[in-house]
Amino acid sequence: MVFLKNNSLKRILSGDSDPMMKRLILLALPVIGSSFMTMAYNFINMIFVGRLGSDAVAAVGSASFFMHFGWGLSSLLTVGAGIKVSHSIGSGDIPLAKSYVRSGILAVIVIALIYYVFLFFAGNDLIGLIQLNNPEIEQAATGFLLIVGLAIPFSFQNLFFTSVFIGSGDSKSPFRINATALAINIVLDYLLIFQGGMGINGAALGTIISQAIGTLLFYIKLNGSVSLKPAGTAFQSSLLKNILRMGVSTTFQRVSFTIVAIFMARIISHWGPTAIAVQKVGIQIEAISYMTAGGFLSALSTISGIAYGAGDYRKQWQAFRSGMLLAFVLGTVTSVIIIIFAGPLFSIFLNDPESVAMGREYLVILGFSQLFMVMELMATGAFFGWGKPNIPAISGIALTVLRIPMALAFIELWNNALSSVWWSISISSILKGILLVVLYIVLFKTFMRNMKTT
Repeated sequence: MVFLKNNSLKRILSGDSDPMMKRLILLALPVIGSSFMTMAYNFINMIFVGRLGSDAVAAVGSASFFMHFGWGLSSLLTVGAGIKVSHSIGSGDIPLAKSYVRSGILAVIVIALIYYVFLFFAGNDLIGLIQLNNPEIEQAATGFLLIVGLAIPFSFQNLFFTSVFIGSGDSKSPFRINATALAINIVLDYLLIFQGGMGINGAALGTIISQAIGTLLFYIKLNGSVSLKPAGTAFQSSLLKNILRMGVSTTFQRVSFTIVAIFMARIISHWGPTAIAVQKVGIQIEAISYMTAGGFLSALSTISGIAYGAGDYRKQWQAFRSGMLLAFVLGTVTSVIIIIFAGPLFSIFLNDPESVAMGREYLVILGFSQLFMVMELMATGAFFGWGKPNIPAISGIALTVLRIPMALAFIELWNNALSSVWWSISISSILKGILLVVLYIVLFKTFMRNMKTT
């Protein structure tokens, strides 16, 4: 998703004078920065809420499953809009790019409002699905979800604008706007949670205000954009269909991942709210490697896609190999850090002895899978560039769903140990990484042999 008429980006993508590794890194850095801004919202809230105790973290963590579910739904529009805007601007059709922005904005607002109405009426039942077995925590989680859900119309639009601006070749604006909103979120969290004595509801209100300010800043930036300002355009259902077509597989994968996470939370809840809090915090720590690898996924997808479109299969294979080398370095470093510093890392969020001991075990076990998780994301980027997004979606969904029966089997095998659940998650990630890399190598080699015989 790049503006190819921009000379600097054009050099990054197609310049043979630059090593492939350098091109991947240069293209990935702004995307990684924007991804970390999104992740940082969860980090800041979790750090402050963690000071309120594991029950508060369990309540916020339970509600966040359904926020993540919503963000997965938003990718139905955000992913496709970014791609179509990029294609339109790259071909010089600025009016079409503006029309995609107009159609996407209206659709994303409608979906956001519908989803919040659903949360408003079904919130109590949704939290009940997790089976926290603690009425006070369930009540707190439901209340938090209804309040923080008011941020959904803003967060959906912010995700949409981030994708669209990156698609137009402007990755700096989303980074700056999201960074500004984050800074506001940090200040508001501290003031509302502690100084205002609002507890977890203060975290929810801080998120609403900061996301709303981010949306306002995006509209100001959009109003000054020559290539994106949708003035004089109208909603077109045909363009919306094009956007939806691009985002279906990614959305299905993200939503299914959230559904599986909810079922896993039900299993984990048998060990009490502390276990739920531990997994939620652990996921935040793991997100460091996930978000970093996600930036390289986008870069590898773009470079590989351009090479494939140009019929330069040697460069496509070179991009994949460079991505795998980056995956090995990033994944190995992340695994070592998480395993060695598991205790200190977890104590940043929760510091009671029971939570730290449980969290250390979680991070050590999941640390073994970080390399393979990064490999999976890199291979996903390669498949996206090749125009085959269904392959990583199918393998990812199948092996993620496998976590549920695997966890239940391990629980029986290891005498009801909580670590058996952690191992089911870690092993499934290892399998996903190995399978997707092997599939890409086998399918690409087969593709090349067929090309030589035709």
